Amino acid sequence: MNNHDYIPQSDRRFPQRLRDIPNQPVGIYVRGQLPNEGTPAVAIVGTRDNTIYGRKAAHHLAKELATVGVVIVSGMARGLDAHAHKGALEAGGTTIAVLPSGIDICYPYENQQLYNQIPHHGALVTELPLGSRPQIGTFHARNRIIAGLADAVIVVEADERSGTSITVGHALDQGKEVLAVPGDIFSRKSKGTNQLIKDGAIPITNYLDAIISLKSHRHLEKFFEATKPEKQALSENLATNPSKITLATDATLVYSCINYEPMSIEYIVQATGLGVSNVNMILLELEISSLVKKLAGNKYIRI
Repeated sequence: MNNHDYIPQSDRRFPQRLRDIPNQPVGIYVRGQLPNEGTPAVAIVGTRDNTIYGRKAAHHLAKELATVGVVIVSGMARGLDAHAHKGALEAGGTTIAVLPSGIDICYPYENQQLYNQIPHHGALVTELPLGSRPQIGTFHARNRIIAGLADAVIVVEADERSGTSITVGHALDQGKEVLAVPGDIFSRKSKGTNQLIKDGAIPITNYLDAIISLKSHRHLEKFFEATKPEKQALSENLATNPSKITLATDATLVYSCINYEPMSIEYIVQATGLGVSNVNMILLELEISSLVKKLAGNKYIRI
């Protein structure tokens, strides 16, 4: 098989993210194209023994994040990993699958279609030589690379003793933020994620929660700065021609209440007649889009 590259640590193409982790691989095999180092990346992981809720959450988060340019990293395992890759591909985004085998072996075989698709929309990656078959130890080692290639790790669904905890452990050792999708308190499949939240993981209920985490990374500043002209144009459009804007009507209403003097949430709720939760969500979206800025005391101003 010759449609792959071997990239040793000495090669400038070797990912900086992997240079910064403990026990970094001496080299990686890559089939496809690794994204630019300045592109944000999140790992989406979870149990193989999952529920409809977990599959839907993994697919939805991956699709929403990929739509705004975030790279989706996972392990191409059956279950939630596969659904994360599929969500990214459906959005026309970029995804990386880290294999527990050689680059020439598709595991599990049922994901052959993903194995064939991903190199055209990202990359297959492994540290294992050609012909290597998956073993218990290679899964554990693979998980540190999944965490290593990401700026943050999202756990969608996991039992208390799920193998996903190994990825979480690597993420914490590497200083990465861990986000967890809250789950059904009566479901064994959500015990792990709910416990992660109790232990300090960031609850994630939509893609914006991940974006907030990613925006704090210095090496991603250029990525988020690159869209500022578009955001400025949107801001001017909102101010001068609200009938032709692309934001939803409720968002327009909220934005129209905010000017260059601090406005409280209480005032915005009263002025718009919208519910507090709805206003909070809209303000978060406007803040992420750099259209408003949050000040002390839950007050907002235009930027």
